[in-house]
Amino acid sequence: MDTEHITVGILSPSPETREQLRIVLGSTKLRSSVVEVEQYCIGSEDPSFQRIVEANPQVIIIDMHAAEAGLLTLQVLHDALPGTWLFVVSESNDAPLIIKTMQAGAREFLLMPLTAAALTEALARYYGERAKIGRIKETGKIYCVTSAKGGAGTTSVAVNLAVAIASARGTKSALLDLGTPVGDVAEYLNLKPRFSIADALNSAAHLDPVLLESYISRSSGVSVMPGYREFHPDPFVPETLGRIFRVFNESYTHTFVDLACSQDYGQMQIAAEYSTSILVVLTPELPALWRTDRLIRLFEKTGGIDRLLLIVNRSSKNREISIREIEKTLGRRVFWSLPNNYPAAIHAVNSGKPLVSFNHSSLASSYFELGQALTGVPLKQKRRTLFGS
Repeated sequence: MDTEHITVGILSPSPETREQLRIVLGSTKLRSSVVEVEQYCIGSEDPSFQRIVEANPQVIIIDMHAAEAGLLTLQVLHDALPGTWLFVVSESNDAPLIIKTMQAGAREFLLMPLTAAALTEALARYYGERAKIGRIKETGKIYCVTSAKGGAGTTSVAVNLAVAIASARGTKSALLDLGTPVGDVAEYLNLKPRFSIADALNSAAHLDPVLLESYISRSSGVSVMPGYREFHPDPFVPETLGRIFRVFNESYTHTFVDLACSQDYGQMQIAAEYSTSILVVLTPELPALWRTDRLIRLFEKTGGIDRLLLIVNRSSKNREISIREIEKTLGRRVFWSLPNNYPAAIHAVNSGKPLVSFNHSSLASSYFELGQALTGVPLKQKRRTLFGS
């Protein structure tokens, strides 16, 4: 970690807590100067507020012993010092309190008694983020996976593509679940997440890569933003959704979005604006063709039609509707055809393991091939050895 001089503010009404934090900070072996503040900042006229704003420290550690006053202090300091990292220390790891502090502007939530190791890790993240400032950072790519009809397999496609890309070197793969009225990605991966998209949306005004990271779950090498856990039929607010997309773009090389089967104009317009490609998944049946045709017309109005790719799922030579007939009906070329293997697909869902992580069927191979064709990332499916079999 960088050893340059750093100014740290310590804000706590408790002399014992201030002393403890000072000792822990000293044990990190950083060259630092400390600004101690004894009172919470509940307004810009407070002497404590004026003192810490004049010092303009790079990091401020705020004691959340008095939660209400601490949250107000967070909001006041976040507005006054937007470039300062606000660390929160608390003896409670209550989830609602963590969410409230993050929404108020905290970048780190640290448990008391604070250890030198925990503070060092938090400061290392601060230095890492600061090092990115001023550098041109290549943004990632977003792939929205949607369908005009429920049951087409969009969640399976998004999950397996994200896991396949995560297996390649140099990638940082993410899954964003925008399913409504509830999300399914967490269940497909057998996750029991602490946070969900609802928390990220509520914090959208302050959302950045660090705050996003605190809401993320992980599975199979993929960073997962789980969808709604409670019934939520309303579409996403376009401006808020746009902010979510931007932060994912900054944070990951490849983000796969399980986009709700919706024809909300604003939502689709945002998806079209931020997506590298829009994968429209359909099954070879007439109702799916009718609805897909209408969805294509919607994208012609909202934009993104040039990035729209048709993915036929559960394709089979025995199907009455062929790929050629689908292309003729919709007036668009089919980008990829995933073979039908319902037993393997449903086994993967019921086991909570992505098909590409353990199965070696033609369907699993097709996901790897689709991932490579879609992203340009070289992908190689791991083969089972004799002992692995």
